Amino acid sequence: MITDVFASIGAAARKLFTNFGAVLIALLFYVALWLAGYFFVTTREATQLQVVVSLIVLPLLALIAFFVLQVIGLSYVRIGVGAGYLLKRALKDFWKLLVVSLPLLLLAWGLWELFGYLGQKFVSSAKPPRQWLDLTMTVARWLVFYLVLPLWAIHLWMTTIREGLAPAFKGIGRSLLAAFSPRSVLIYAVVIAVFGTLAYFIAFTETHVSSEWGELWLVGIRFGLALLLPFVGWMLALGAMAEMTARRAMSELEV
Repeated sequence: MITDVFASIGAAARKLFTNFGAVLIALLFYVALWLAGYFFVTTREATQLQVVVSLIVLPLLALIAFFVLQVIGLSYVRIGVGAGYLLKRALKDFWKLLVVSLPLLLLAWGLWELFGYLGQKFVSSAKPPRQWLDLTMTVARWLVFYLVLPLWAIHLWMTTIREGLAPAFKGIGRSLLAAFSPRSVLIYAVVIAVFGTLAYFIAFTETHVSSEWGELWLVGIRFGLALLLPFVGWMLALGAMAEMTARRAMSELEV
């Protein structure tokens, strides 16, 4: 199993770092996603046109950019695909990923409200404070929102890209089971842990130089790397998941 996992990660990494066109297109959409989020958050007093742009156009652009990224991330490992094919496929299929994600988005909203309610009822109001319960709630929240739901979404997206919307909705339970196969969890944990840790240390490790301009350049480089590493890690995780699924499908056909 471990050999399969690292073979899938290695294959995805080779395909990602040799397909410069796909990386550039994905990076442009990643930048667009960040810019849409930045302008949405920073827009305060505005004209009617700016309000429309902020409340409608920017969220729409962010959704498109996000789901286009997911299609590219799950498709670049295919043999012989170029940047043009990936872009065309992403623009054609991104809306399917949005539609199939709606049940998970509703579930995420419901769970967020549930955690908030449980936190208010059993943690915030507890006297004396129950630190163990607070820790348990925090760990549960992190597992749900940073492990369970992302893995489920990835496998649901893969089914949607391969088979279409109807099979994806019918197999939503199977996608959950596939998400928690040992190989899937290990790929996700290894890639996200490595790139997340690197991004954290780059962002929060203080380094000083004597020159003010040097300090400014250093901050800029660190900030850029801290944003770039999650992008690379996420694309690699998606590609490795797709690579692993394709390899297992091929091996089953050969049996």
